[in-house]
Amino acid sequence: IDQKPLRVIIRVCVTEIPGERENRVYRLGTDFCMQLLNRPLINNLQAECHDAVHFLPNFDSENDVRAWFIYDFNVTGPLERAQILEIQHRVYHATRQGESWIFTPRERRMVEARKYCSMYTWGGSYKTE
Repeated sequence: IDQKPLRVIIRVCVTEIPGERENRVYRLGTDFCMQLLNRPLINNLQAECHDAVHFLPNFDSENDVRAWFIYDFNVTGPLERAQILEIQHRVYHATRQGESWIFTPRERRMVEARKYCSMYTWGGSYKTE
């Protein structure tokens, strides 16, 4: 399994994500991991190398809206904003097709997405609510 840091940004209609609204971030992340990375989402923040999810606006909307989802894979420690800009980023548009997803790469949105998403802390926030 590739252990290099990777930030994935996914645009999706939130009502296409199966399950409870509050679990959408985890469900989409889990599905992405299994389908494209061929591994589970490593959600154990105590693990030496783990994955982090970001809770962005509208992820739990009841309405048929599109939202951005950000995932940081292979987190081993904090990164500065300049370092975040240097790691590999991938941008996808996700659509539901029956019981699976179609993750369509969106390279033309890479520059703006990378710049915008650099304001989000690498590895997410370690604060608990």
